[in-house]
Formats: sequence, structure tokens, C-alpha cells
Amino acid sequence: MRRMFLFFLVGLLVHLVFFGSIFDIYFTSPLVHGMTPQRTLLPSPAKRLVLFVADGLRADTFFHLDENYISRAPYLREIIQTRGSWGVSHTRVPTESRPGHVALIAGFYEDVSAIAKGWKENPVEFDSVFNESTYTWSWGSPDILPMFAKGASGNHIFTHCYSASSEDFASEDATELDTWVFDNVKNFFRSAQSNQTLFDKLNEEGVVFFLHLLGLDTNGHAHRPGSSEYKENVKTVDEGVKEMVTLIEDFYGYDDKTSFIFTSDHGMTDWGSHGAGHPSETLTPLVAWGAGIHYPRQNQLQHDIFSKEWNLESFQRIDVNQADVAPLMAALIGVPYPLNSVGILPVEYLNSSSHFKVESMLTNALQILEQFKVKMAQKKETTLSFLFSPFSLLSESKQLDILRKTRSYIQGGNYKEAMDLCRTLMDLALRGLTYYHTYDRFFLGISVVMGFAGWISYVILITLKTNSSIVQTTVIHDEATSPLVKYGFSTLALCTVLFLIIQSSPWTYYIYCLLPIIIWNEASKELWILHQLKIYLITVSAFRVLGFIIVLGFGVLLLVLSFFYRSVLTIGLLGFACWPLVTKLWRQAKITTVSWVLLCLLLAVFPLMPVVGREPNITLVTCAGLLALFISLASLVSLWRNKDRKVEEGDFAVHICQMLSLAVSIWIVNTTHSSLAAKQGLPLLNQILSWSILVFSLVAPLLSTTFLFQRLLSIFLSFMTSYILFSTGYEAFFPVALSCLMFVWIFLEQEALVKHNLSFKQKLNSIDFSCCADITQFRQLNLDDIRRAFFLVFFIVTAFFGTGNIASINSFDPASVYCFLTVFNPFVMGALMMWKIIIPFIMVMCAFETVQISAQISSKSLFLIVLVISDIMSLHFFFLVKDYGSWLDIGTSISHYVIVMSMTIFLMLLSGLVQYLTTKKIETGKNRKHHAS
Repeated sequence: MRRMFLFFLVGLLVHLVFFGSIFDIYFTSPLVHGMTPQRTLLPSPAKRLVLFVADGLRADTFFHLDENYISRAPYLREIIQTRGSWGVSHTRVPTESRPGHVALIAGFYEDVSAIAKGWKENPVEFDSVFNESTYTWSWGSPDILPMFAKGASGNHIFTHCYSASSEDFASEDATELDTWVFDNVKNFFRSAQSNQTLFDKLNEEGVVFFLHLLGLDTNGHAHRPGSSEYKENVKTVDEGVKEMVTLIEDFYGYDDKTSFIFTSDHGMTDWGSHGAGHPSETLTPLVAWGAGIHYPRQNQLQHDIFSKEWNLESFQRIDVNQADVAPLMAALIGVPYPLNSVGILPVEYLNSSSHFKVESMLTNALQILEQFKVKMAQKKETTLSFLFSPFSLLSESKQLDILRKTRSYIQGGNYKEAMDLCRTLMDLALRGLTYYHTYDRFFLGISVVMGFAGWISYVILITLKTNSSIVQTTVIHDEATSPLVKYGFSTLALCTVLFLIIQSSPWTYYIYCLLPIIIWNEASKELWILHQLKIYLITVSAFRVLGFIIVLGFGVLLLVLSFFYRSVLTIGLLGFACWPLVTKLWRQAKITTVSWVLLCLLLAVFPLMPVVGREPNITLVTCAGLLALFISLASLVSLWRNKDRKVEEGDFAVHICQMLSLAVSIWIVNTTHSSLAAKQGLPLLNQILSWSILVFSLVAPLLSTTFLFQRLLSIFLSFMTSYILFSTGYEAFFPVALSCLMFVWIFLEQEALVKHNLSFKQKLNSIDFSCCADITQFRQLNLDDIRRAFFLVFFIVTAFFGTGNIASINSFDPASVYCFLTVFNPFVMGALMMWKIIIPFIMVMCAFETVQISAQISSKSLFLIVLVISDIMSLHFFFLVKDYGSWLDIGTSISHYVIVMSMTIFLMLLSGLVQYLTTKKIETGKNRKHHAS
């Protein structure tokens, strides 16, 4: 038992390493340090810049005319048509506030792992336009502003934030967040009139004003982007921008030295979320006007679909990547470009001399080239000289040649040719940055793949050795390892360590490279089992084995495809419905078979339902809760009438308390959403009851008896009570249908055992979880147990994707946690959403625990098969991870690997949690007295 525990502990650590490897291979920070600041020496067109960021504003909502053909932002539309330039700013995955603002203001795309490190603190130090400015004053959210002030050199970035509690999704009017910003800016300029020190600072060159407007994002989450609240907020922002422009221009006496930029950090889906790569999330508006900005130009394109939809086809649209905004701001006010910026200056926005444009482009190119040189030098220092492979397209001679020609063209007035050379240099430097950033990717990838393959091979060999009849107990095997193998692996490990030391590799590289050697060393000790397997296969029908492998391979393929097409789960469930018919189990269990078929067909409907985008429907949640109550009541009555019942009156009292909690949950959901719809906020009583019920639901199963059906009923009631509080629509029916199917699965597996003469039919209600936990004699595994393990993996995937939970990052719907809190708190909200996702997992795992107990199989040995299946899926998705193509494809490939690896790790942890849930009981005073007598 202890040896098996150590095996699973090692397995957990191995999978944590595999999981972490994806961040070292694909998600390392792109930042390098040690560059020299680059700035244009020519006079800048503007002395100051005002940046408006309307958080969560979609491009189509902003540019589209309403049903009366009137703009929702008339002031900014008038600017587009008469005195500014406009376009679409294309964001990258993840479309979240932090990376969006970093791209806009610092000019680089933050790696995905930074999201997990915090919204409010800097996981890495980076330069920004604000840091390079003379002074920056900012107003807005406490989640965004501090990260540009912390770590900045000197004391020249000033932040004015409202309290975090103001970010309330249930607030009566989230536009107050924007009006707070506008009001505080007014007070600020009013106070500057009587404060000479502040007045002098405001009149220096290189000043930036940043207005972060969060109202749209909050209203979008709370009411959806199609709501009147969201659209009215656009008008509020437009009016506020107009007022701010008038205020600032008046303060500076209309000196034509102020540049204005209006944009957004990300968009939002129709269902009020963001984070992935859907166009509604990645297309954001960009409007620029004022000093140094070009006036409107006639559109030269003939097939501009977006502009035509927005009735702006007459005006040239200049699209940019989000990081391009940072060099544009730096060029306008003449400050150095942010050191880590990878943005390319969109010169089409500039209204200045050709000389200024080309000098600005050259400065931009030199700034990116500096990063390339530093990155190359760092990689060269940590790589053996004979192994180092430089980026051949941008050699030192090529750099000098391009720069020499560029300066020659500038001196000769050939600005167009010089501009083209600058773009070529930037393109090559960016490609070179990517090359050195991913320099070790192939090497690390090979190490991880070898580790995966070794682990899968080792688990298969251990399973055959300890849990099957293939290895004969009479076989005597010499445990001594061949000296050649022993010293071979030791030598390989020593050479690997020396190689990594010479290359000054990070400590994580040692783990990724040494782990496969250790695993294969252990696997090599068990290779003798393959000879026993060969002997066994000779005695078995080749067609049966081959057929089983084909069916299992097809099943794993279905699981992989289900990550891309949820409807594949429907196909799998339809196949599951046929299982008792194909195996002829229906002959001995007709009612059970009919129930299985109907429930499989019912569950097969859920993957065909929309993943997200559904409107809240509390009526469906209420119906699901009432259905769960009815099922629970019927089960309780059935248990009470059962002559062989093993339950005391105290246990019935626990079930009744749980049913009352479920009824209260239904009431809470209805009253909470009614209150929010009336914009009266989250009632305090509802919030207290919701948290109390959540805590009670975790403890209640441990108060009930450990007899099989009573404990399973208690677990169902507890977690259904929590799930109702998290539900907003049809997904509330999902755990009900899943639990009923799991219940029937338990009965069918019992019939399958009887059919194969593996067990006498026993009364399931006589099984005590706590007693079965001490069973030491288990039968050996057979081919049918592989099918049971596959069923578990399939049901786990179905539990995950059945209602589209976290099918992508943008599936997150804050409305799911409104019964618990409405004030924005990403970590608490994320934890609650994670618990909602885990609840169906627990229901499946409880059924699996029951199946293995009734089938007299060691849960540990059966779980080894589950590990093999899930690891094969993980390896498949590891090969599919990519960082090229559309950002939607990149984000999807990353999330698939993370999901399947998280699922594997979760299953290992969840098996322990489920065993505790099913076997442990909290002894109350009454129970202790009963046993003593």
C-alpha cells in the first residue's frame, strides 16, 4: 500500500513537471534588459498627449450606427470625418485588461503566464511610454494604474484611483466609474490654476494624461454588450471625451500642441466575457487627432467590408497592431521609445514632414535592433560556441549595410526608399527576436516527449506486472540491473548535467532533461515483462486483442476530437447507449438497459447546446432544482420503505436538512437575480446564506451514513445545492442528468460482472464504503476493466465540456457567482467558477469509486489505466501546441494542453478527495452514544 502511495506521489510530481514545461517552452517572458534608449532628435509635433482607454469597448459597437442611423459616439465620429485618423487596433490573446494595457503603453505582448501572477502587481519590470515621459497623470481603476507606476524610474507617474469596491457588477449604474474619472480630471485642472508648482509641471514637454474608463467593461460583464446599459455607456464616454478635450484645450489656450488618442484594451463577446481570440474580443477602435495627427483622407480601398458596414467607407481606415500605439505616442511627444517595445510606428497617422517620419521610423528600427543584439548576445554567452547557430538573415554585416543605405537615402532625400529599408530591418529584427526567444524550444520539446513516452511505458509495464494475470507468479526474475544499462544511464545523466552547466541553463532545464533519463532507467528494469506479454498473446485470440485495440484507439481519437468539436461527445454517448445492446446485457437487465439508453440520449443533448452566449434563464434553474428535489424525495421514500435499510433516523434528518438547503438555494437564485435585474444590488441575506450553504454542502456528506446509496444521495444533494447557486440557465439540468446516468452505470457494471462470472450478484445497498476501503484482496485486471477506465475518462471530459465550462477563457461568466459576490475580485470569482467545474467531476469520480468497489478492483490499479489514456491524450495535445497562425488557433492549442494536463493532475488529487467523501463520517454526540450501547 505504501509503495503504491509513493508511486502515485511520484506520478503527481512527474505530471506537475510536464504541466510546468509548457510555460518554459512556450510562455517565457519576451523581455530583455540592457538596451540603450532611442529617441528622435528632431522637434516633436506635440508637447503633451491624452490617452483615453475605454476598457472592454468593441469596435463594431463603437463604429456602428444605431437603429436610427445615428452614431452612439457623435463627437468621436465627427473627429473621424473632419479632423483625425481612425482604424482598428488588433489585440492579441489573452484579451484581458492587463496584457492589453501593457501592449498599448509598453509596446510588447506580455506572456500568458503573467496573467496568473496578478492583475495588480508587476511580475516583471518593463519600460513604458509613461516611464519615458516627463510627467504622467492617470485616473481610473486600481487594477491597472499602479502597475505602470511601480518600478518606474523617479517620481513622475501619479495615479488617482477609486476604491476596488466600486467595481461592482451589481451597481445601479457602472457609468459612475467613468464619470468619477471625468470629475476628478476637472478638479485636477481646476486646482492647477491656483497651484504654481503643478501649473509649471503641466506646461513642460513630454507630458501624458491617461484616462482609464472601466464603465463599459463592467456594464458589458453585468448586462452584455448588446444591452441598453452598455450602449448608453458609449454615449457617456463620448460626451466625457468631448468635455475633457474642451477642458484641456482651454487650459492650454488652444496652442495646438496636444495629441489625443482614443482606443480600447480589448473587446467583448456577445455573452459579456473576454480572454480568447474571437473577433469581437480582438477588434478594438482607434481614433487619433490633434497635434501631429493627419487629417481624414479619402479611402483608396475598394473592398473595405468593415468600413462599409460602419458607413465610413469614404474615409481611409488605418489598422494597427495594438503594440503599435506605444511608438506612435512616443513619436508624437518626442520621448524615447519603450525599451521592450515591438510595435512598429504607423507613420500613416502622422501629419509631419517626411524627414520627421523617416527619422522616427529609423529610431523605431534601432530600438528593436537593440533588443535583437542583446538577445543574441545573451544566447551566445550561454551556448557552446560550436553549437551556437546565429540568425542568418540578419548578420552583423547585413545590419551595417541596411543602416548605411538608410542614412544615405535620408541624406539624399529618398525618404520612401529609406522607409522601406527601416521596415525591412524591423521585420528581420523581430523575426530574429522570435528565433532567439524560441532557441531552446526543440531541445526542451524532445526532452518532454521522451519523458512522456517513458512514463507511459513504465505505467503500462507496472500495470501488467502487478495487476494482471499475464506475468506468471511462478516466473523467477533476476532483479539485478545489467551493468551496461546501469552505467549507461548514469553516464548519460552526468553528460547532460555537464552540458547544462556549461550552457548556464536555468534550473528547470535540469528537471526536464534528467527526468526522462530517470524514468527510462526505471522502465528498463521492467522490460522483461514484454517477454511474458508475448507468451500471453500467443494464447489469446488475435482478432479479439486487435479489435479491442482498434476500439480503444478510436475511443481516444473521439476524446481528442471532442476538444475541438463538442458534438463528438454526442456521438460517443450514442455509442455508449448501444453498449448493453451489443454485449447483450439487456437480456438480464431490461429496465436498467432502457434507463441507460434514455439517459445516454438525454445527456447527448447537452454538447449540442450552445457553449456560451446564452441569456440567463432562472426559470430553467428553478425547474432543475425542483427536479433534483423530486428525485431526492423519491429516493428518500424508497430508502425508508426498504426493509433492509441500513439507515438510522438521524441519517434521514441529515438528508432532510440537505433538501431544505436545496430549496433555499432555489429561493436565493430567484431573489438574487430579481434584485440585480431591478438594480438593487446583491441582498446581504442572500450573500450570507449562499456562503453558508456552500460551506454546509462540503460538510453535510460526512454527516450521513457510509452505506452506498445513502452516501451517494447525500453527495448528490450537497453538490446539487451548490451547483444551483452557480447556475444561470440550462446547465443546472446537467448534473441531474449526469448523476442519474452514473447511478444506472453502477447497476449495469454489476450486471456485466455477473454475465462474465466474475462476481455473485450482491445487493448494492448493503455495501459500506468505509468497510470496503479496507479490502486487501482484489481480483486481477482484464480487458473489460480497460473499458471501465475509458468510460471514466470519457465521462470526465463530458463533465468538463458538457455545458461548455471553460471551453475557452472567454466562457467565464461573472453572472455565475452573483449569489456570492458582485464586486470584481478575479481570484475569488475564479475559485468559485473552478468549484462549479469540479462538481460534475466529483459526481463521476464517486460513481467510479462505487464501480471499482462493487467489481472488487483495486482503485489504484484501475487508475493506472486511466493515467495511460489521459497521458496519451496529453502527449497528443503537446504536439498540437503552436505559436503561429491566428491568435484564436494559438490560444486554443495552448488551452487544450493545459486543460488535459490539469484534468490528469485533478483526477489524481480528486481520487483522494472522493475516497474521503465516501468513506469518512463525522461522529456526532448522538452517534457515539448509539455505538457505545
